[in-house]
Amino acid sequence: MSRFLARRIGSMVLALWGVSLLAFFLIRVIPVDPVEAYFAINQLPASKEAMDAIREEQGLNKPLLSQYANWIWHVLQFDFGKSFGSKSDVANDLIKKLWVTLRISAAALFFVVCISVSIGVLSAVKHSSLFDRLTRTTIFMIASMPSFWLAFILIYVVGLKWGILPLMGWGTWQHMILPSLTLALGLCPYYIRLIRTSIVEQMQQPHVLYARARGLKESVIIRNYLLKGTLPPLLTSLAMSCGILLGGAAVVEVVFTIPGVGRYILVAMEARDYVVLQGFILLIGFFYIVINFAADIVCAMIDPRIRLKGGEQ
Repeated sequence: MSRFLARRIGSMVLALWGVSLLAFFLIRVIPVDPVEAYFAINQLPASKEAMDAIREEQGLNKPLLSQYANWIWHVLQFDFGKSFGSKSDVANDLIKKLWVTLRISAAALFFVVCISVSIGVLSAVKHSSLFDRLTRTTIFMIASMPSFWLAFILIYVVGLKWGILPLMGWGTWQHMILPSLTLALGLCPYYIRLIRTSIVEQMQQPHVLYARARGLKESVIIRNYLLKGTLPPLLTSLAMSCGILLGGAAVVEVVFTIPGVGRYILVAMEARDYVVLQGFILLIGFFYIVINFAADIVCAMIDPRIRLKGGEQ
């Protein structure tokens, strides 16, 4: 286990370094001068002296490698710099906004697990039944809908017709339900198919057939054999979907007028605020890599074959 853990930690550190390179250098290849964009958006007179002063203040007149080294040094101290437009601290703004987005994403992940596991297991147990066919038809329909369309449907049905949940805004736990359901419904079709396919395949495995021959209850077989065998691919896929949830939250936050990181980044993109953008890319990449690292460790603890394979490579 120690060798497997060391390999994964090394891979995580390399991945984080790669994300920092992408966050810094990709922003620099945008064919728009952020200083000129700043003056244009704020309708300020763009004199050469004023633009040179901004470049001097932001360190944009130094070589790229020097800028990168200086930025990384401050990032290690959790200092992402000041926003190019608002002059506010980027780290504090990102943490405040990201906390809102993470709460929505965590609730969406909870809905994904509850809905997908329940329907996926029932669909596999009732394989080729009317319920199974209706489930597959329904998830294909949901998978074809874009997230903003699902949001409008939920707003119309749950908010306007039934009037049981707030439509927009942020404040109480009730404001989290519609946005998180919108994100969850977009991912549920994939996980329902994943769980159904995995359980149907495992039903023909010798250890499951032997458990049935021993007279074990179906609920015990599902819990101790079928679901346990589904956990490693399910956890890996859920970890991969965390990036999708954080990225898809931008559209949902705009529709539901939620003050999360998605709306914050859209404003930064319009203003060409590269300091905010590179901080956002680095922070999201950090969360994504750490979550996948944790999923790898949990999967290795559940299935020793993963641990042995990781040690051999």
